[in-house]
Amino acid sequence: MNAVIKQLEKMKPFFDRFTANTYVSAMRNGLIAPMYVLLFSSLFMMIGYIPNTWGFYWSDEIMSLILKPYDFTMGMFGLIITMTISKSLAEILNQKMPVGKKINVVATMVSAISVYLIMMADPIEGGISIEYLGSSGMLAGMIIAFIIPNIYKFAIKRNLTIKLPDEVPPNISETFASLIAYSLTIAFFWIFDIIFRELSGGMNVAEALISVLNPIFSMADSYFGLSLLFGATAFFQFLGLNGPDVVFPAVKPAMFMNLAANQDAYAAGLQPTHALTNSSYDMAIAMGGTGATLVLVLMFAFLAKSKANKAVGRAATIPVLFAVNEPLTFGAPLIMNPMFFIPFMLAPIANSILLKFFIDVLGMSGFIMEVPWTMPGILGLPLGTNLDPLSFVLVGVILLVDAVIYYPFFKVYDNERYQMEQEEKDNDNNDDNEISLTELKGRIGSVKKDLNVLVLCAGGGTSGLFANSLNKNKETIKETFDIDVNAQASHYGQHSSIIQDYDVIVLAPQVSSHYENLKEEAAQYSASVIKTSGKEYIEFTRDSDKAMRYILNIISEGEDKND
Repeated sequence: MNAVIKQLEKMKPFFDRFTANTYVSAMRNGLIAPMYVLLFSSLFMMIGYIPNTWGFYWSDEIMSLILKPYDFTMGMFGLIITMTISKSLAEILNQKMPVGKKINVVATMVSAISVYLIMMADPIEGGISIEYLGSSGMLAGMIIAFIIPNIYKFAIKRNLTIKLPDEVPPNISETFASLIAYSLTIAFFWIFDIIFRELSGGMNVAEALISVLNPIFSMADSYFGLSLLFGATAFFQFLGLNGPDVVFPAVKPAMFMNLAANQDAYAAGLQPTHALTNSSYDMAIAMGGTGATLVLVLMFAFLAKSKANKAVGRAATIPVLFAVNEPLTFGAPLIMNPMFFIPFMLAPIANSILLKFFIDVLGMSGFIMEVPWTMPGILGLPLGTNLDPLSFVLVGVILLVDAVIYYPFFKVYDNERYQMEQEEKDNDNNDDNEISLTELKGRIGSVKKDLNVLVLCAGGGTSGLFANSLNKNKETIKETFDIDVNAQASHYGQHSSIIQDYDVIVLAPQVSSHYENLKEEAAQYSASVIKTSGKEYIEFTRDSDKAMRYILNIISEGEDKND
């Protein structure tokens, strides 16, 4: 097994480059940005349909009013993500554009709206069809969003713009500067749309893509497809990457289309049959975070003989309950730990099979609501399926099966750690290689006395633990280092609008593959970027003194220490 792990370690740089790819990053950031839209729209599904569980049904007129916000939020999701992905890609491309020749991010979003409507909103009597403005148009929207910023980049680099006298106000000049790029964009897609519809027998791009990819999406929603997808997600997480970042870009459109299809089926009084949705992964397949670690953290907390394992388990129990499992995966560690390779992949695969079985064979409802990913799965699973009675049974079965899968491996690992602790009991191996406080203070004279720190992780969970650790101990940090620190947590992908306010950006290990990209972005604001390894990051969430020593040591010597 150790030989296998070594081979996997050699593969990690390739997957690091993949997750840091410009277009993969833009897609991830653009999909994350409007998640509040799905959560908001799900509230109206709950108001409309949860009363049905107790035999109460709204009148058609009231139901129409309740679902109107849903229709024009989730029902417009394809249009929305086209704008947000276009914006994200423009921001990334701007990092390498010369000063004074930046892409107008707002202009790309306006172009995205215009192009999407031209290509997807087919005229009908008395208005336009909105059939492809929602999740069914997402795939086409992503392609549109990838092309538009590149057209703007092409126009800007070749100075294809209308130059006005210096006396013209900047806001008006900016409007004319975008005119040619906007015109090129609209002309390109308008002509393409005419030709495509002529060749495809009248189909729009979204309709054609769905017809081609439906067999693939159907396979992804099968027992084999679910097992492959979520086994792969756990595999990449095991490598220390963010598994969903690697796997989900290819299936996110299917997840959202399946959610919409489930909602339509439920509204029509039919069983929602799709197992592959965004919330089904968070609430059922990865209960407690990628790797389905909820039962494992309880084993660490309450069954471990090893003091180290017990301490990690008790510290990580609350975060893992809310699907923030990095304190366990990096603290135990599970990541790259040969002992946990098999159960870490097997548990989510088993859970996906169970979910599919309960839907296909026992008739449980698939997910019809988008549930916040931080909601405990034991609550989120029933809520996402509109309190289907079988969902409560499924929660218990998943916990039992995951316990059976993880327990033998946990037991062996705990016995090993306990034995090591017994052998080392009389030895003081407390090697302290940290730089002395006196030497550190001598280095940090040039460091700002008011230090704003931004901590980024994949979902905003562990970054919150890190930032809270610094903020709770501001007074101690001030006394020790003579520095006022202010920390904020966020997740990678939503940092671009606030990065200019920070002096230091700390990357959690699961997003460290974005280090080079973030360095380029942060350089525009003279901010330092620091990446961390797994175990030390988890230590920093608990020990603000260690965290500050690490940050100050890096920035006082220059960022090269991080490379």
